[in-house]
Amino acid sequence: MTNRRNRAVSWIIFAVFSLVIFCSSAFIMIHADHDCTGEDCSVCMELAQCHKALQSLGTASGALCLALMLCAAVGFCVTVARSRSAHTTLISLKVELLN
Repeated sequence: MTNRRNRAVSWIIFAVFSLVIFCSSAFIMIHADHDCTGEDCSVCMELAQCHKALQSLGTASGALCLALMLCAAVGFCVTVARSRSAHTTLISLKVELLN
């Protein structure tokens, strides 16, 4: 059950990050050539926030990629270690010893 929950949470987080990136990019494209009203322009403030969100997610994606590669490598090593168990005995292999 926890495996399904982890996958669901992972997909939800992926969807939220994708939505933030898409919406920020769309807002920047739509309002790139707006008529600025001056120093307290709300559109310019929103554009700055969108740029900041894209920059922070852009730097986080490199760290996220590195963390995913590290987790995959650890998972592979654990799988190999479990499949090559050195503690096999005749009893664990359920061999009958008849004389």
